[in-house]
Amino acid sequence: MSGDVYIIEFTNIDNPRIIQRLRVHRSAVLHLVYEQYGRYLLTGSDDGHVFIMDPRPSVEFNLLGHVLIDGLIMSISCNTPTKNGDTKVVVTSNPSPKDAKIEAAHKIIQFDISKDFIKDFSNDYFVSLKRDLKDEVLNRMNLNFAIPSYGAAVGPDKLIYAVSYNHKRLCKILLPDEPPKKSRYSKENNKASYLQPMVELPGHELTGGKVLLSPHQKWLATCSPDGKVHVRTLEALERSVSVHAHSFRQGGVRSMVFSSDSMYLITCGERDSTLSCYKWNLTSAGKNKVASAVEMFRTINSALTGVRKKEDELISNMSDWMPSMSRPASRPHSVIEKDTQELSEKQKAVQNDEIYSTPTPVPSSDATWLELQELEAIKEEDKQYADMKKELRTEIRDLRRTIQTMMKKNEILPDIEKLGHHEFNLDVEEQQRMQADGDAEVEEIRTNIEFENLAKVYLRDVIRRNCWDSMVVKGRSLKAFHILLEVTNYPMRARKGDEMEELKYVTKQREIEIAEAQARKEITESQSQPGTSSGERDDRDVDDESEEGDGKEQPSTIGSLGAMYGGGSELFYSQFELHTRQQKQNQIVLLKDAIHRIKTAFNKEFDDVYKMKEMEIARIKEKNVRIRKIMEDLSSKDSVWQPEWTIDEKPERLLQVDDGEVKVERYISPEQQAKLDEEQKLEEERRLREKGDNARERALDMMMGGVLEVKKEDELKKDIPLPAFMTKSQEEWSEDEKKAAAEYEKKVKELNEEREKYRKTLEAELKKVQTTLADTTANFDDKLSDLFQRKIKTEMVINQEELKIVRLQYSLLQEEELGTKEAEFTRKLKSRQTKKSGSQTAVSGAKKESEQFRDTYDILVAEDKVLDRVFKREFADVPASQVDQLYKLFKRRPRGRRLAAELSMDVVATGNPYGDRPLSPRQQLSNMIKGLHELDDESHMPEGVELAVWQRMCEARKSKLESEQNVKQKALVMADMNAFLQKRQEEDENWKVDIEELTDCLNRLQEEKLRFMCNLEIQFLLKQGQVEVEPGPFIYDHTDSILIHRGVVEDLNATIRQLGEQKITAMTESKDFRKGIHVLEWEHKKNLMQIEDLMNKARDIQSLKVSRELQKYLNDADHESKKQQEIGKLEETLDLQDRHHEKNMGERKDTISQLRHTIRKKERDNHKLMRELQELNVTVAERKHINAVNADKHADSGAEKRMHDIVQRRKLVDLAKAQAQEVAVLRAEVERLRMRTFPALVQVEH
Repeated sequence: MSGDVYIIEFTNIDNPRIIQRLRVHRSAVLHLVYEQYGRYLLTGSDDGHVFIMDPRPSVEFNLLGHVLIDGLIMSISCNTPTKNGDTKVVVTSNPSPKDAKIEAAHKIIQFDISKDFIKDFSNDYFVSLKRDLKDEVLNRMNLNFAIPSYGAAVGPDKLIYAVSYNHKRLCKILLPDEPPKKSRYSKENNKASYLQPMVELPGHELTGGKVLLSPHQKWLATCSPDGKVHVRTLEALERSVSVHAHSFRQGGVRSMVFSSDSMYLITCGERDSTLSCYKWNLTSAGKNKVASAVEMFRTINSALTGVRKKEDELISNMSDWMPSMSRPASRPHSVIEKDTQELSEKQKAVQNDEIYSTPTPVPSSDATWLELQELEAIKEEDKQYADMKKELRTEIRDLRRTIQTMMKKNEILPDIEKLGHHEFNLDVEEQQRMQADGDAEVEEIRTNIEFENLAKVYLRDVIRRNCWDSMVVKGRSLKAFHILLEVTNYPMRARKGDEMEELKYVTKQREIEIAEAQARKEITESQSQPGTSSGERDDRDVDDESEEGDGKEQPSTIGSLGAMYGGGSELFYSQFELHTRQQKQNQIVLLKDAIHRIKTAFNKEFDDVYKMKEMEIARIKEKNVRIRKIMEDLSSKDSVWQPEWTIDEKPERLLQVDDGEVKVERYISPEQQAKLDEEQKLEEERRLREKGDNARERALDMMMGGVLEVKKEDELKKDIPLPAFMTKSQEEWSEDEKKAAAEYEKKVKELNEEREKYRKTLEAELKKVQTTLADTTANFDDKLSDLFQRKIKTEMVINQEELKIVRLQYSLLQEEELGTKEAEFTRKLKSRQTKKSGSQTAVSGAKKESEQFRDTYDILVAEDKVLDRVFKREFADVPASQVDQLYKLFKRRPRGRRLAAELSMDVVATGNPYGDRPLSPRQQLSNMIKGLHELDDESHMPEGVELAVWQRMCEARKSKLESEQNVKQKALVMADMNAFLQKRQEEDENWKVDIEELTDCLNRLQEEKLRFMCNLEIQFLLKQGQVEVEPGPFIYDHTDSILIHRGVVEDLNATIRQLGEQKITAMTESKDFRKGIHVLEWEHKKNLMQIEDLMNKARDIQSLKVSRELQKYLNDADHESKKQQEIGKLEETLDLQDRHHEKNMGERKDTISQLRHTIRKKERDNHKLMRELQELNVTVAERKHINAVNADKHADSGAEKRMHDIVQRRKLVDLAKAQAQEVAVLRAEVERLRMRTFPALVQVEH
């Protein structure tokens, strides 16, 4: 990706070597094209330059010049019609590859390199020292593709071939002879520069690709990202040979190239890292076509032999190129570093008031050829204009000094006389130009924005006209106040005129059909009962009408509930009568009209509820005014609930833009600003006039304090003024002042009471209003819930009707498909019958000709056998021994000729079309006769045979040979005729079989069509319990289901219910019988248990000891009085316990109070002790400080004594601890002995 072009020598294919590297481009080399005869090498990259190079080693691969190309180079192609002719080059490019949405080429740059370009090469060819070639030297033409295209191959006759972007077709384009003239009013070329394709041919499946012309200029190859390569001839571009070279998943084909002799085609994949080589597999006819390519290769090869030999000798003497030769010794300075250094040098020169000279540029180590040419051009310009530059720099320095002096003087001037820094900018024209450019750019941007806004406005109008204005019923929704519920209406367009005409036609037709059916019924009934009187007929009509009313179709058989929701109609066909195509189409029209009526009915209910919500929101707004007033009086900061319309409920708000939605500052034009200023000025004058002398407001302020009505709440807000004496202390008040103070406090109290009453009144009113609003909004939510349920059922009904429409449309499609199949089978049957009749005629004719030819063949065979039998008869005058020898020679045939004939027959048998052609019968006969001439030689004549006899035998053998060849020829013809007859008989049999199969298929199709017409698909509306088919994964499958009458199921259920009741009765009787048995068993067990209990009681009574208390209880009859006495005693005890509890509580309270008193006393003592402790801490700290100061003085006094006392005390403490442990052990031992001597009564805890 470095932009280098490497020259590699392949003289030794096993050991190629790099002999030169040319730094041509700054970026990667994308195109590398050799001229046909090797005179030029063209290179291209994405830098917009096409370089022309002389690729000969003798000139050291000299770069001749470059051509500027606008945009990204897409392809380069060149063509030299003759050896010494001019070279035509075509370059395609994309002018704006980054901004363009299409990556194909838009422009064509065509130029010619003359045959004497290298011979007459001079500096006059270039525009500048950068060696950019002039357009006049190259005869350059700038053209445009009418259709953006990929690739381009220039061929003979000024034709180019490219692949179009939009149609992916191969285009053939003719180049003009002269450049098109430029338009007078535009910088761009006129329409003549856009080249239209002459021919468009089928191309590839994916966009993109390249086009390549073979070296002999007769084959054209195209490749594409679809992975295919197509090869065509220029004489027949419509025919192509295709090969799938690479996978399209890997990007397809990246590039391809022909070999020099056009016998090989090499392709390279985009991302599969694969090279594929394809060789032509030619037939004998194809070899003739390739001869021109091989001949062209030989011509070019022979023409370049001398040049190639000379250049190869030079290349062999050239040394290998090594990467180290061009590697820089150190890292070069970057552009930023160079600019920084140059800027610092400029600033330094300005500070020193010196003349700065730009240093001569030095090429970098990896500079390209073009950069070197630019540096050379700069050097030449520096040499040419050195004196002029020096003079200009001197003048600039003097001018700089003058301006700096002026600026210094300007700094010391007063502020009013100072000039701004921009005033010292001498280039006023540049300032004006920049200002004009800025204004022009702003104006252009404003114009573009206006055009964009205009386009958006147009798009808005189109959307609004198609999606909003055309809607008779606009789509909107309704949302509940307190619950998450939303109901939408049905958006409806105005029905078109053709729809209404069709509906009117179908309605009229259906009314005629109903009237015709009714009339036919009346005529049939009147004819069936001619003797019936008119009164009886009227009675029967009434009965029939009642029966018809009773037998009216129910929703279950209609298949929907449309009649209950506004979609009913008497014009509907019964589902059991839809047999014809016209009936189904009419039914679809009527069902669509029913759906429209159902939606219209629901939309009416929706509009009623919508108006109800509008009234509710208006009522809420009205109530909220009072609620805000009450909250203001109550000084409440609670928010007021105010429902607002959403965008879904008011979709027309989407078409309106409020000022609050625009976040950017509005642009105001000077005219608008002037108008606003004028309006503001008028408003200010009006306000001043009103403030001048308004007698009404002045009188209102003077007489009534600025209000017309005194409100109670305003009076309650006022506070009673505080008397002035109340600021003094109460001891200083007089009696009148005390009375006034009492009166003031009374008024304040009454005012507070009035305020409290008013506050409670406002709170009650607020609660009432809020309750009212909650109730009304809750009622609306209930109404909306009912509408939502209605919407669900309406959706169900619409889906039912649409399902019927879909079924009818599917039925129409099936009927149309059956009709199409029937027509196709009929057409095929007629075609087969026609071919069958022709085949039968051909078979009879072939059979007749075969029989006639067989008779001729039999005659020839018989004549051939006669020649064999009459041989000895013709040589009866020759001795028998000679006759046998002559007969053997008569049977002899040429050996080699026979083998050749057999080989020719084998070739015919194999059927190889590319083998040698078999010999014709005449050629075979001629070969056989030539062989006979050798056998007829007298050297083969037996001894003793006369020459005349030998010649007769030779004539007879020749006649025999001709007869045999004739028989063989007739046998071959007979075999061909038999094979032809057999083939015709097989074809006739095949046509017969096809006719029978088509006839069977047609019969089955007609049966299927008849069954389809009779077997109608009916949509039933049944309850959930009436369908006993297991549901499938998505829909119900009723293929194997049957529809039975409800009475059958009810009868079956009644029988099942009766049998069930009988079984339940029998089971109840059995249960009761078993229950009786269990009851008897339970009573038996109960009696046994009672007997046992009574026996236990008798035993207890017998063993019971009668005490005095028991006797007293038994003798005392008044047990209730005794219970009352005990209750009285218990109550007295309870009272005594209550008094005792109260006494204890009092004592406890006294104790608690004493404890609290003690606690407070202790707290005071603690507080006192804390103060003493703080004083002691201060004293201790002072003593520590004193002791620390005097420590050095008393360091050695009494230290040993204190140490001795401490050690002694430590020993005494250890001794006391040991003695205490011994005492504890002895005490434990004494306790153990005591426990062994005396028993211990320990209470066991459970």
